Amino acid sequence: AEFRLLGFPVDVNPSDGVPFLDVVHVLQEVQVQVKAVGRLHGV
Repeated sequence: AEFRLLGFPVDVNPSDGVPFLDVVHVLQEVQVQVKAVGRLHGV
């Protein structure tokens, strides 16, 4: 299974040995960073 994140394909296939929860955690970290950058630019 693949979905696109910021134009990059992200593989969320469980057979790769990466738990889905880790993917969710990474997405949450990215969201926090995006919000922080938004604050720096006054968005």
